[in-house]
Amino acid sequence: MSPLISVIIPAYNAAENVAGALGSIMDQDYDHIEVILVDDGSTDGTVASSMGILDAGGRAYRIIEHRENRGVSCARNTGLRAARGEYVVFMDADDRADGDFISALHGVISEGEGEIALCGFRDRYASGEERARPVVEGPSVAYSAEDMAVMLILGRVATGIWRMMFRRDFLTANGLLFEEGCFAGEDVEFAAKAFSCCRSAAFSPKCPYIYMIHDGMGSIANSATREQRLARYEDNTKAHFRLARYLMERSGSRRISDIARCVLLPMSHARQLNVYARQNDRARFDAAIRSPEVRSALWSSCGAILLKPEVFLKSLLLLAFPGLYFRLRGK
Repeated sequence: MSPLISVIIPAYNAAENVAGALGSIMDQDYDHIEVILVDDGSTDGTVASSMGILDAGGRAYRIIEHRENRGVSCARNTGLRAARGEYVVFMDADDRADGDFISALHGVISEGEGEIALCGFRDRYASGEERARPVVEGPSVAYSAEDMAVMLILGRVATGIWRMMFRRDFLTANGLLFEEGCFAGEDVEFAAKAFSCCRSAAFSPKCPYIYMIHDGMGSIANSATREQRLARYEDNTKAHFRLARYLMERSGSRRISDIARCVLLPMSHARQLNVYARQNDRARFDAAIRSPEVRSALWSSCGAILLKPEVFLKSLLLLAFPGLYFRLRGK
């Protein structure tokens, strides 16, 4: 029998869309799947909307309900802890997948006995128009797990935790979980940590995952006001800091730890200074920019001027003209 694959779907007030996501998993051409739907405190009947599809789909499934909304990171962790599969996939409740999505990922991860598999995806807009997003644009190139970690850190590849397959024992052995309480940036943090620990990764040239872009999606619905946008930016900034420290302390790759120190850490401090400026908090901004730790981190960006020149230039502007930077960012 083929190995069991756990598909973890966190859902919060997803009654309008979850049936489509579940239906596309029920229609997979890979036989041995269990579906774990984690209802994260929904109030719109998400579970009721799911039951008919799950009952009729012929797949093993479980529904785990949170009494209150705890966020996507917590919901994914709940599903991961409950998973029984040899492999796990995280799917969003408002997305879709072609029938060969699971088999495409399993085919490449099992072929090389990999720990992570990654495929491309397609953006689908409300108009029905689609845009293919392969793993890397252009000619086919062989990448290592270290290469992918670097590209994720530098923002050169779309993250999309939902287009990845992981060996469950790999995640467990490395203590990899999503940061609970984080509502933005948690996927990049998790993926980059995972690839930095990974010995063998596999990449599929196919684009079988469909990322649905609509007004109700979390990244849009939760960014409607200035306060919401700033809160998401702060969460992303905290994720940057955690990832930088993790990679500097735990990565076995000198290349990755150097990039974390010269790119990710100064970028994190620059983002935190942006937060203070947007909050019009001059006292905290000035205290931070005078800090030897912050200044040292910003200066370290010169070590990666060829990799990410904009980080060095922003750091230089902060160090040379902090007052001007505060006024520009505070607008």
